[in-house]
Amino acid sequence: MSENKSEKQLVLYDYPISYNCQIVRLALCEKEIPGETKAVDIGPLLENFRPWFMRMNPKGLVPVLEHNGQFLTEAIDIIRYLDSNFPGPKLTPPGEDERVIMDEWIALERGFPEGDFTYGLVEQGTGKIVSKDMERRKKLLNDYMLKNPDLAAAYQTKIQHVIDWQDRLRDQTLVDGLIEKLDGMLDKLEERVQGRDYILDSGYSLADVVWTAFLGRLEMLGFKRLWSFGARPNLENYYIRLKQRPSFRRAPIFLKSAIGSVLISACRAFWPQILAALGIVAAIIAALVILT
Repeated sequence: MSENKSEKQLVLYDYPISYNCQIVRLALCEKEIPGETKAVDIGPLLENFRPWFMRMNPKGLVPVLEHNGQFLTEAIDIIRYLDSNFPGPKLTPPGEDERVIMDEWIALERGFPEGDFTYGLVEQGTGKIVSKDMERRKKLLNDYMLKNPDLAAAYQTKIQHVIDWQDRLRDQTLVDGLIEKLDGMLDKLEERVQGRDYILDSGYSLADVVWTAFLGRLEMLGFKRLWSFGARPNLENYYIRLKQRPSFRRAPIFLKSAIGSVLISACRAFWPQILAALGIVAAIIAALVILT
């Protein structure tokens, strides 16, 4: 999607490394739809919890697509809307049978809790970082709720969402269970793409859009081994074809963690604490200079 400021009627509220935002950007790039992109920092800054965004999407999630005053807030609804209402290559097959197959493969991808998997892996690797992040989210949401009583219901629902998420992440068997589920999904895809370039016989579709992002996220998390080096050769060749499409680079699909973006967000979120810490360090250095 281009950042053409003159194309005001279509705006994507986006965060670069968001999994669901990447799905939408892929569809936009495949169809070459122009528009404006507005960044919403869902990292430590948590701009998606701010009142202006919660009024746009009470779920407090990206992506959000604004088109002529209408807001769409679910990635799959957005890409279906784009394919139905904008020119460019059709990403939905004309035949009913293939549309059913496409929807089944989209549903299979949507049934995997990518957020639980990603944060579960982080929690396993870092210990208490995710727990502390969840506590901070709840406090921030509560503060916004007290200051914005008109959004109390939305904030209360979001707080409960974070509590439920936190409870799921406490399950030490969560990641292992999801890896087992993942193996079954990839086995199905390995069988499906045997002798096919894409999931549908008719060619590239919305099903391939969501699976491109899904496989890219698995590579980012270090799970490319599940299909590489002969583990699942049909899937490996399918993924190579997906990565060769211009949309993969233009979207872009992130295959490595964007630690720089997270650090910038953290600095913006915690700048008072950082300044205070720097002040203490400066005072200690000054005292040492005076005493020596």
